[in-house]
Amino acid sequence: MKIITQPLGPGQANCYVLVKDHHALLIDPGDDYPQLEDILKQEDAKLDAIVLTHGHFDHIAGLDKLLKRFDVDVYMNPKEFDFLYDLDLNGSKYFYQQIASHAKPLPLHEGEQNIGAFKVFAKTLPGHTIGSTILRIGNDVFTGDVLFQGSVGRVDLPSGSEKDMIEPIHYLKTLDPDLRVYPGHGPSTSIGQEMRWNPYFRY
Repeated sequence: MKIITQPLGPGQANCYVLVKDHHALLIDPGDDYPQLEDILKQEDAKLDAIVLTHGHFDHIAGLDKLLKRFDVDVYMNPKEFDFLYDLDLNGSKYFYQQIASHAKPLPLHEGEQNIGAFKVFAKTLPGHTIGSTILRIGNDVFTGDVLFQGSVGRVDLPSGSEKDMIEPIHYLKTLDPDLRVYPGHGPSTSIGQEMRWNPYFRY
């Protein structure tokens, strides 16, 4: 599987294009992505779906623009469906923006499921938001804002919880250290690297 990383929007949230066997999956469109058509053409791939790790504005801001060009389904944790149109829940009002989406998402189910040509294992790990979900696809884990290189997601926005963030840390520490981690912001890492260097993993 080929993974193309593109930071988008003022918050430079990582948007990921996954390509396999002429199919593509898009994760977290934080802004419009005009290069996507060229990428799909170069890879001779068809976009199957869009998946959201959570509903914060910097991960959904490009959603409606992309849906005007691509007739695909959107998947996200149903606990956060209302984040798409609620400026308080999606955090945009706290950054003096008005970002909302008219998408009608399908539920991202807990556990393994097929989304297009991709087998996706989803695990809800609240703390950053109530429905933050990590996605394991093969030997790669897309953590949204649950885990970054050397840190974890903030917990001071609506539905965030410092207490709840303990569970994701415990869960992530049980994963195979060789798993590659693709976070919502910043560079990629691995579970093993975070076990060694992430201060939050020491507790």
